[in-house]
Amino acid sequence: MTASPRFLLFDPTGDSWPKVTLPQVAFAGRSNVGKSSLLNALVGHSRLARVGKTPGRTRGIAFFEIEGRFVFADLPGYGFAKVSRAEREGWKTLVEGYFSACRLLRKVYILVDIRRGPEEDEEMLAEYLSSCGVPYRFVGMKADKVKPREIPVLSSRFAGTTWLARGGPPVLVSARTREGIDLLWRDIRAVFSP
Repeated sequence: MTASPRFLLFDPTGDSWPKVTLPQVAFAGRSNVGKSSLLNALVGHSRLARVGKTPGRTRGIAFFEIEGRFVFADLPGYGFAKVSRAEREGWKTLVEGYFSACRLLRKVYILVDIRRGPEEDEEMLAEYLSSCGVPYRFVGMKADKVKPREIPVLSSRFAGTTWLARGGPPVLVSARTREGIDLLWRDIRAVFSP
């Protein structure tokens, strides 16, 4: 099902996001994981979120209204972007403030390149979300880059430890082929079901 997206605002400082009054899900991940491509695939609009050749272009939180009922929050990437330490600290403060204070945040999707699996950054993010009482789920990105026979082994990286298990089984997707997009949409819609 295709959503009707509308850009609401871009907040680089944390001053503007409280103006967003609809319930929200957020998308977090490394700067090069394909967050913008996934958002565009979800809404069927190739230019909703900017897809850059240089990782780390999202330097604040971008908010998009979906179907007039809920919001996608596109969080700044972490781990790969070539930015100053001060700017990274600013992003951390912005995102942690959003996670801890946004009462309309319903779930965070943690995007992970399936070929790498979750690493220390994802562990820290999952632990922080748990401490804030924010539900999360892992999304294994770039599923089209691996052979079908490799999927079970790669998927097993998302299981076995408490911080991974709390998120439930990962949703495996490819923004390029749209594999798993319907499954992810079902999960998102379930978040907003009464």
